[in-house]
Amino acid sequence: MVKISDCLLSGVALLKKTVENPRMESEIFMAHILKKDRLYIAVHKNEEISPDHEAAFLSMCSRRALGEPLAYITGTKEFMSMEFEVCKGVLIPRPETELLAEYICDKYAGTDAKIIDICTGSGAIACSIAHYLPKAYVEAVDISSDALCIAKKNAQKNKVDGRINFYIADALLPIKSDIKFDVAVSNPPYIETHVIDSLMRDVRDFEPRIALDGGTNGLIFYEKIVDNIESILADGGELIFEIGCNQAEAVTSIMEQKFKNIVLTKDRAGNDRMINGQLA
Repeated sequence: MVKISDCLLSGVALLKKTVENPRMESEIFMAHILKKDRLYIAVHKNEEISPDHEAAFLSMCSRRALGEPLAYITGTKEFMSMEFEVCKGVLIPRPETELLAEYICDKYAGTDAKIIDICTGSGAIACSIAHYLPKAYVEAVDISSDALCIAKKNAQKNKVDGRINFYIADALLPIKSDIKFDVAVSNPPYIETHVIDSLMRDVRDFEPRIALDGGTNGLIFYEKIVDNIESILADGGELIFEIGCNQAEAVTSIMEQKFKNIVLTKDRAGNDRMINGQLA
């Protein structure tokens, strides 16, 4: 039997050449293995753990040392104070994307707005909207059946599965729906194809390319969604995109073809992150 403190030191040794904060990540893995929080780990550092727990912990650290994202190893990621299941078939929800969900939940609080989440992935945006806007009607689409399977699990996990209609749809083509939505939101793939191979290893080698690749110029999804949006967005309806930090000018130009009152919003790091406008 080995003490938690000694096991953590072994984890740090495995991780120190790969991650920025090996101690923190070691504690996260230990907390996950023991089904406790990090405070428990700090207070009970002299407690002994079983050989099975030690082996599971070291396995997690070894996977992380090879570049696998922490969220894929633990299988979970927090978003909007909710817990989401993630795996290699879906993009890991980023804190920056909370900006879109927060905006919608604040602006449409108490309303029965009809909202569609295009390229839903793990379902993080759609589930957050359904959770915080219980009167809203929500649909969520993705081209990946694997992603939709995870999104549905996340809806069940967060007890909103009866309030979201999930279905397969290609965002590059007109989306077929009987609904005219008040709001369309999308965090589409927006990395330029030639840039993907230069991304950090944990993104490049593990996250699904289909959720990253925005075409030659990174703009194909913005162009196609705007081209086709009138088939599902009500007159005066709002379109909200997440964008890459260097895409504000290009996406603004695309949206100006059909939208007015276009607004750019920066994330907490000061980068352009969200753009929204009203269908003219």
